[in-house]
Amino acid sequence: QLSALRRGVHVVVGTPGRIMDHLDKGTLDLSELRFLVLDEADRILDMGFARTLNAILEHLPSTRQSLLFSATQTRRVKDLARLSLRDPAYVAGEADSLMPQHLEQFYMVVELPRKLDVLFSFLRTHTQCKILVFMSSCRQVQFVHEVFCKLRPGLSLMALHGKQKQIRRLKIFDDFRRSQHAALFATDIAARGLDFPAVDWVVQVDAPESRDTYIHRVGRTARYHAHGKALLFVLPSEEQGMLSALRDADVPITDIKARDT
Repeated sequence: QLSALRRGVHVVVGTPGRIMDHLDKGTLDLSELRFLVLDEADRILDMGFARTLNAILEHLPSTRQSLLFSATQTRRVKDLARLSLRDPAYVAGEADSLMPQHLEQFYMVVELPRKLDVLFSFLRTHTQCKILVFMSSCRQVQFVHEVFCKLRPGLSLMALHGKQKQIRRLKIFDDFRRSQHAALFATDIAARGLDFPAVDWVVQVDAPESRDTYIHRVGRTARYHAHGKALLFVLPSEEQGMLSALRDADVPITDIKARDT
């Protein structure tokens, strides 16, 4: 990084922490910066980077143009806009909804002890598909991946989570991108900023922590003009609250029943 910065660069992409580190060391000069872009702006604030971002803003020229990007916008993003932008303008996409145009969405009420049985049955009957499966923790991703590999549902299985080394994550990311028929078990590390081509199904074994997380997860399929499907597992105790949150966001979703396995 130091070598590249000394040679001179036109575009710098980094996390707030790494950018601030270079600014503190004097290895990055942003005095002539023309554009500041914050991608996944709502999530960056959720991760506690607000103070770091404010410190970075103090190093930037006031004549810059600042842009915030996210599929979902929260009050905290608007707060940041008031702090860092002059006369901010909100620009929405052309679609009438946050959801992809060609996305079909389903949910299934599944008792906790049956979740893995239902998931395995789903994979076994969709072996000619490319499937992204979201789970809530690294350990769960590891466990299900190891067990299902031994059970052999009939398609290639992969796992992606935050406890893997970066080089390992990059290889898995590339392998899944190249695959035609495969299932990738993942935490929310794969919910944003990753473009997997031709994903047929997004399956959420664990309900998302929020409506916004749901939107970002299902956004991994039906990208651009492609078609895709999403399936959400909900516990009986989660059904009312989750459906209410999705209904408030104008997310159309249909219930289906699990087949007996």
